Amino acid sequence: MKKAWICLSLLAALALTACGSAKEPAEATPTPLPDDVMSQPATPDGDTSDSDMAVTPETGEELTADAELSEMVDKLYTAYPVELMMMTTSAVDLTDESWCTYNTGLSPEQAAKVDAGVLSESMTGSQAYSLVLLRVKDEVDAQTIADAVLNNVQMNKWVCVMADKARVATFGDKVLFVMSNSELADVDALMAAAPEALGVTFDYENSKDAEA
Repeated sequence: MKKAWICLSLLAALALTACGSAKEPAEATPTPLPDDVMSQPATPDGDTSDSDMAVTPETGEELTADAELSEMVDKLYTAYPVELMMMTTSAVDLTDESWCTYNTGLSPEQAAKVDAGVLSESMTGSQAYSLVLLRVKDEVDAQTIADAVLNNVQMNKWVCVMADKARVATFGDKVLFVMSNSELADVDALMAAAPEALGVTFDYENSKDAEA
């Protein structure tokens, strides 16, 4: 627990430092974090390396990221490297309403249609990049879930930075969502690399830019 608090303190300091230098729109106000943000360690035992673990705030139970989805994220990053500080891929806790909505934009009813999900972000909290990969229970719901993620995930969810481009695509029972500040990663290039990297064909695509 002591290590986790030290880690959180360091992350908060990094985020506040970034606020003074980030080149982001002045009107980008942060989305409120879930109430239990301080009770969720960045990774188990305060480890800041790449991790496939997440911790449920209510029980402290460790969640292992879905192996299939994690492997797909690794393949995508091999094809299109995203080199940000303290990048990690972790499980999305679909049962935690506040965190699930914060990270995926899905309501509890929509999350119930999802079988598993992973989230890939920088743990510093000051770099506007997020990738979400979901597997739905029924392929017929893939487009509905994709649009819900695209429309509801807040592009200014971080402390003081904001993504300016977001894209979503479906392939079979998978939903891939990526948003980023263009100075950090080219969302269009990443999505263009995905079909070959994953050996798939997109069934549906959509995108949006941040409001001026």
